[in-house]
Amino acid sequence: MCDYSFFHTMKLQAIALALTIAAGASAQQTTYKLVGDKTADADAVNLLRESITIAPKGPVEIIIGEAGDKAVKKYAAKIPQTAEGFYLSVTPKQVVIAGRDEAGTFYGVQQFLKNPSAQVDTAMAPAIALRGVIEGFYGNPWSHANRLSQFDFYGRHGMNVYIYGPKDDPYHHSRWYEPYPADKAAEMAELVKRAAANKVKFTWAMHPSNAIETDQDRARALAKFQQMYDLGVRSFSIFFDDISAKSVDLQIDYLNFLDREFVKTHPGVGSLIVCPTQYNKAWSGDDYLTKMGTRLNPDIAIMWTGATVCDMIDEEDCQWFIDKTTRKPFIWLNYPVNDYGQHNLLMGPVVGNDPALAGKVTAFCSNPMQYAEASKVALASLADFAWAPEAFNAEAAWENSLRELMPEHVDAFRLFCLNNVDVAPSVHKLRFYGETPEFKNLKEQATDLQDPDAVEAYREYFRRQLAAANELMPLTDGSDPLLTEVKEWVIAMRLQAQMGEAVCDMASALNADLAPAFIDAYKRYDAASQKYQANISRDFDGSIQSVRVQTGTLHVAPWLKNSVAELVNDFRQSGADYPADLFPRPVIENGTYYVRHDGRLLGNPDAGSQGGAPVFQTAVDDINPNRQEWHIKLNPNTERYEIRNSKDERYINEIGNFGTNPYSPDWNTYIITRGENGKYAIQNAGNGGQRYWGVEGDRLRCNFARPQYVFDITEVSAGTAQ
Repeated sequence: MCDYSFFHTMKLQAIALALTIAAGASAQQTTYKLVGDKTADADAVNLLRESITIAPKGPVEIIIGEAGDKAVKKYAAKIPQTAEGFYLSVTPKQVVIAGRDEAGTFYGVQQFLKNPSAQVDTAMAPAIALRGVIEGFYGNPWSHANRLSQFDFYGRHGMNVYIYGPKDDPYHHSRWYEPYPADKAAEMAELVKRAAANKVKFTWAMHPSNAIETDQDRARALAKFQQMYDLGVRSFSIFFDDISAKSVDLQIDYLNFLDREFVKTHPGVGSLIVCPTQYNKAWSGDDYLTKMGTRLNPDIAIMWTGATVCDMIDEEDCQWFIDKTTRKPFIWLNYPVNDYGQHNLLMGPVVGNDPALAGKVTAFCSNPMQYAEASKVALASLADFAWAPEAFNAEAAWENSLRELMPEHVDAFRLFCLNNVDVAPSVHKLRFYGETPEFKNLKEQATDLQDPDAVEAYREYFRRQLAAANELMPLTDGSDPLLTEVKEWVIAMRLQAQMGEAVCDMASALNADLAPAFIDAYKRYDAASQKYQANISRDFDGSIQSVRVQTGTLHVAPWLKNSVAELVNDFRQSGADYPADLFPRPVIENGTYYVRHDGRLLGNPDAGSQGGAPVFQTAVDDINPNRQEWHIKLNPNTERYEIRNSKDERYINEIGNFGTNPYSPDWNTYIITRGENGKYAIQNAGNGGQRYWGVEGDRLRCNFARPQYVFDITEVSAGTAQ
């Protein structure tokens, strides 16, 4: 079988022998001699020297070079005509790696190193010219080490574009006009070099918002570009996303100015790339895109996310863009980015992109998660897709990524990834329904927890989930960068399995009329549930986005919640004795909610700042939906509720503002009651007094003497904000 974990072959009939442990060991012991290394791509040759044993009289000959080189002249007819393509032949005595260009040779070496023992005679070339990653998410930007690791990964997977544009890097966005300080500039220069060594075009993006009109604005832009050019950057982008643009005409004039005054005057600089304000079909209107397409300088590329903000890409969406702009789109795929639903990871197979879109796009790039290592699961598949969309097999590519990233723990890691496939309902409406397929089938078949066989089937599932979590947990101590990065999701998986086992024990105890055992199992469930609710990722000083972790949200979590409710209800009705305070009846379960008044959503428009106040907003926040989502949690000490914003975890204090003092459960927890009209009242309590919350204009006011049953509180997982 062919190994498609790097990219797919142009010729599907290419043959590769299956890799075995013995063959792998044999390949490591082989000594090779190089022919053509003096004229071949230096990065490709260096990669060979670093990876295998080279000696002047090695028994296996490697012939390497680019089209036109003397060493590979004999194979010229077999080299693909497409840029970055290569011809690869591997026999027991000879290896031929012949690239159309330097990048092609480098990729040929990468493919050979995937399995040096495999006998191959094939040619490969990418279907899409530009393939890569846009670091364009909201939240904690990747670290310097993250990015260095990413570039090596891109080299192995044939990705040739990286666009630097993390929303929360101030030197990219809010303070774009300021030069990077010396330490950050040095890091940037190192990134540019590492990217180039992996045949990755490092593109630096600037987000000037509407500061594009004055001579000073433009002089600052040129100066910032110059700093980046001096650091080695040779590709630039401008982001106009997620703003209220003053004028498309002004944006076009600004972009053409930069193209004329900088790009065209600096040797080696590639075409400018722009992310327009109307970057998807749902947000498009008037003649914005038509003007962009017809009046921008012809070599400026225009980014596009498809039918909506978060959407897998199909041929029809691309054709719509082409008809509007007369240009092919530069695809910005918002996957596996999860900044709009950051409580969930996206670790499943990459499905939904149209295999027929290759001829309709100039580039295919992914916006990943703030979790750089975890993003590699999806990025490996997206690299395969971009090389050969029509040959892409989502399940096979995903399995290959699991084996590459976690070779010694594949089964446990697979179960972990399957527990983290879907993202919660949001305004973007992008869902993936392949989460925990085995559990989904189980709950459809085993519907009655009074059946001992059904209980045992669930117990066996949760035992395997717990075993997988326990297998992965030791690797979260720093020994594995991916699992260390997502440690809190491994913890959540373990706690969820413990909750599941406790539910099974509750069911068994209820079926056997063993009240003490039921009570013990419920207490274990409640203890694990409390730990699950308190589990927060990136909870460190200075974190831009701390998140309350969720896992198994599509099938497992709802089953746990519903099963516990039913079992507790049946236990109450059984007549068994139990402590009066054993089963609290919260008005609202711990979770993430929308809070509305007269249809308006309570929001946090200035997330990340200090102080300020939440406001009621008519418009749905479709840029950062979590600014209108609220964690409402029962504090076990005060038995009252705390209310925090999902975006930045700021808490609402006793006067209706965002608190600036350290959070205090004595001051900042509230009593929530439900009125006969189905709406809720919220009352200060403890040291915060006894006043009720109400609304004046668009503001919360906590100065009402009587209950104000005016708030609608609905769980986010029950639907979108619309």
